Amino acid sequence: MRQHSMANPKKIQELVHECNVQLALFRVATQGIGTAQDGASLRREVETAGRACQKAVEAANNVVLPQLRADEAEIARHGSLFIGCVGAYLIEMKRCVKLEKTFPAPTEPSVTPQQVERVEVILDTLENLITVHYSTNEQPCLDKLQVTPRRRRATSCRPQCVCSKLKTSYA
Repeated sequence: MRQHSMANPKKIQELVHECNVQLALFRVATQGIGTAQDGASLRREVETAGRACQKAVEAANNVVLPQLRADEAEIARHGSLFIGCVGAYLIEMKRCVKLEKTFPAPTEPSVTPQQVERVEVILDTLENLITVHYSTNEQPCLDKLQVTPRRRRATSCRPQCVCSKLKTSYA
């Protein structure tokens, strides 16, 4: 059995947290493109943060992907958070590409089309696995899903006196 198939929810939580941290750093760096702080050092920072986020996503993907088949609620919760993180990273990557086209610099692009494609593949794989997993599970018991209606309070107001209960001020 592979080692990553034995990952516990705590390890998955740490990996998803690391992805979130790297995503935040990438987002902050990307926001500087086209501002007064834009320059070669900022573009290097964007590239470095993007690579770090890519590595964090791939590392978490290697652990989370095999675990998503489990019926553990904790793993499913972290898997959902990871999917959201990957989706946000993809959005930020595409935003970075558009910003770099709008505000060109003499450096190489920070995000390549191959990187965007790789993250799209990861996201598609995760979403497909989740969809297949939850569509093939047993349907939940409908008794547990029924909502009991709330008991309505008796009102002391009749429709004729609604106007007298309204407080309005024209002053």
